Amino acid sequence: MKIKLLAITIAAVFTLGVQADYLGADHNWNNGSSAAKKSGKPVGITSGVMEIAGISRNQDNKATIDPDFAKTSRKCPPFCIQPTHPFAPAAVETISELDMLNAADAIAKGDTTKVIVDARTPGWVKKGTIPGAINVPFTKLRAKALAKDPMAVVEILVEKFGVEDMDGVLNYNNAKTLYQFCNGSWCGQSPASIRALLTMGYPEHKIKYYRGGMNAWKALGLTTK
Repeated sequence: MKIKLLAITIAAVFTLGVQADYLGADHNWNNGSSAAKKSGKPVGITSGVMEIAGISRNQDNKATIDPDFAKTSRKCPPFCIQPTHPFAPAAVETISELDMLNAADAIAKGDTTKVIVDARTPGWVKKGTIPGAINVPFTKLRAKALAKDPMAVVEILVEKFGVEDMDGVLNYNNAKTLYQFCNGSWCGQSPASIRALLTMGYPEHKIKYYRGGMNAWKALGLTTK
């Protein structure tokens, strides 16, 4: 597939600021770490499966969610609940934790056709991300960034996503399948990136949207790095 690069002037500005209550340094946050104190019965990913690609669940039955994701009532807008299929009629698939784990497993085994993309800003990534993910902040891949400096966006597509730039014509034949996520179902960062990608002609079937994001990942006690 070859798509001619066009300048886009769509405005899509999202900011993210989350505050959380502090519950004490000795509290066992639900982060899926192997160092977590074990308590109670085993916690599998699915029945009989304890680990996938080095990712497991926190084994402390008393663990609670990370306070960075404990807040329930963020101002909307901008932190509004995302639809299940926010890109319709584009056929971007909305996926679950198991789909993300399968992608992580494939990547860990050498599959170079897939990439997990954390669309959050670096400050959030430092608090923990999905193992194996790369960080491409939505601020560098959204309509506003595309309008300001389209060649910088093209550079990301070429260097990170396997797209070929053929003298201004983008060739997506060998483009990677992207597993995009951000902070959760209330977060607009990965959707902003996905919309920019669709505008540039990125194949719909090569974009996956993990709507639950880090909020759901943390709620399940899955490993972060």
